[in-house]
Amino acid sequence: MMTRCMRSLALMVFVLCAVPASAQSLGTFSWQLQPYGSVLRLTVTQQGGIYLLDGFESQCNNPSLPASGIAVPQADGRILLGITTINERGHGLHTRAFINTTDFSGFWSDNAGNTSQTFRFNPGNTCPGGPRTDPTSPDATVGNNATVQALVDQIAALSARLAALEAARK
Repeated sequence: MMTRCMRSLALMVFVLCAVPASAQSLGTFSWQLQPYGSVLRLTVTQQGGIYLLDGFESQCNNPSLPASGIAVPQADGRILLGITTINERGHGLHTRAFINTTDFSGFWSDNAGNTSQTFRFNPGNTCPGGPRTDPTSPDATVGNNATVQALVDQIAALSARLAALEAARK
């Protein structure tokens, strides 16, 4: 009798203390960014109502690039994927893809000027094209002439202040 009570108590403690899993891996999936040879190989993990995406973008004979993002179901039944791939020069390729839930294919666009391109689910091991190009809109506005000039002006002002402090110290 005492053993049965102890087992029941232990089972109750286990059930009451069990924490539900907050994330569940759905597996690793692949999408080709046509017309390029770039293939996103992403592990999809469900976390509540969103999906976390982690993996890499393989580019045939070029280096694989780290990739991560989030997928969010939309009211129209499609799923929006937001993925950032960091290329070998450190630039972020920001990709937006809409996929349908019937065949998980769809269309993609990115900040390298690609728009409404085919996003092919489960393409196999094909290498039909070269890697994607660099983004046309960088992560930071370093390419903006006004911003670069502002940084140059700030450096000149700081250099002048340092020279004045050094002269005052002597």
